[in-house]
Amino acid sequence: MHTYSHAVFTWALARYYDPEESHAAIWGAAGSTLPDMPTLVRAAHLVWRRRSEISKEEFKEEFYEALEYYEEPSGKLDLTVHSLVPVAAMLVLYRALELKDRSLLYFLLGWAGHNLMDFPTHAEDARPPFWPLFKWRWKSPISYWDRKFYALPCLLVEHGTILALALAFLHQSYRGTVGKRKALLEAPR
Repeated sequence: MHTYSHAVFTWALARYYDPEESHAAIWGAAGSTLPDMPTLVRAAHLVWRRRSEISKEEFKEEFYEALEYYEEPSGKLDLTVHSLVPVAAMLVLYRALELKDRSLLYFLLGWAGHNLMDFPTHAEDARPPFWPLFKWRWKSPISYWDRKFYALPCLLVEHGTILALALAFLHQSYRGTVGKRKALLEAPR
């Protein structure tokens, strides 16, 4: 799943479950982007460093390689942030310390949610979900980016869901605005 989709879905889910905690949705969305940050930073560094040195085709090849689309996922930081082990340990620690900061909880839940949603949407580039305890990884028959693994239907579902969420939130916002105006007009003077 695309990084921005993780953020949108987590934000919407947090807004649905805890509408009074507006900052919770933001923290959840931030946590959901954490696993992709090492790769995105590496790609941004490549863009900055190589932007005028090579041809567009060479750049495209290097860019995809930096994003690890064609290579086996590697790098301990990437494996760590895409694993459920560290985030589960932090959630247990959060609970054990009886912390009250819900922002941290939503951040951790967003991070865990990202890793769970990557499970069914990564084929050849799947990461081991319980690394470093187990190196086992499940290659999904679906990939959010690889055309050999139904990327187009996956893309349509992913972005169709984002569109539906945007329309639902716009409708909800409109209903709230109309309701407030109606209440103001009906209020005794």
